[in-house]
Amino acid sequence: MSENQKDSKIKYEVIKKLKKDKMIDVAKIRATVKDGIVTLEGTLTAIWQKSRAEKLIRQIKGVEEIINKLFVLPKKSVLIRELLSEDLSDERLIHIVEAHLSKLEIYFGLIGTLIALILIIISIILTPNYNPLYNTVSSLGYGTARTLFSIAFVVSGSLGIPFLLYLEKTLVGLNEFIRRIATGTAVLTGVCIALVGILPDPVYYDYFLIFHGVVAIFSFIGSGIYITLYSFLMLKSKAYKLYHVIIGFLTMPNLLLLLIIFNPLVEWILTINIFTWVLMTAFELLKQ
Repeated sequence: MSENQKDSKIKYEVIKKLKKDKMIDVAKIRATVKDGIVTLEGTLTAIWQKSRAEKLIRQIKGVEEIINKLFVLPKKSVLIRELLSEDLSDERLIHIVEAHLSKLEIYFGLIGTLIALILIIISIILTPNYNPLYNTVSSLGYGTARTLFSIAFVVSGSLGIPFLLYLEKTLVGLNEFIRRIATGTAVLTGVCIALVGILPDPVYYDYFLIFHGVVAIFSFIGSGIYITLYSFLMLKSKAYKLYHVIIGFLTMPNLLLLLIIFNPLVEWILTINIFTWVLMTAFELLKQ
């Protein structure tokens, strides 16, 4: 087989390998082969794709060397457009960089919320004759699965605080007054949610009921306030889908309805509304 035939076969295998991978947009890659040396040119949307392309091609028999001239051009998301904007302030840039150096805090909120949801569902199943139409969320804390109920709220409240502080950093420069109120309310709400998980004390049961009622009410009111305020900032940032913002805004009318009629079903709707918004926000932040 001549050198030209060998190079043509290698080129065919290179294109075949990249197309089969499905993780790299081969339409924007040009490959040339000469004497077993593969030269890659074109654009990709992530740095990891550049090294992945090399790794795949090295598996091809006959490849002597790879000259990687691929240029990484990230997708122009809202965040990228903002970073390229001439109106970007130094303060906003600093906070964007700090907020995206590590996404560990996002996983705190995501995992905390998922654990809480799973434990609450298990608590409902294990509590005899429990019906969300007639029984409040808090009544799970007095049933047979009260320990699971306790863990659910302690975990979600505690892990929710670093998550919301991370979210706050991504919304800098949009409206500092609203952002600070939202963040202060969010931190206090996280503490109250964790306190909701405290198990009842049979010795001071009457005092416990008052304490539990107060922290539960503050948890709902605080959640309604900070989610509404953060949703307003999200709307201004234009980095979030409209339906995401609408779900955030729905917490306030659900909260007002609960305060007016205090119906168990409305309480459950508000609780689901809050959990849904947190999960959607966590997934959206991971994508940014």
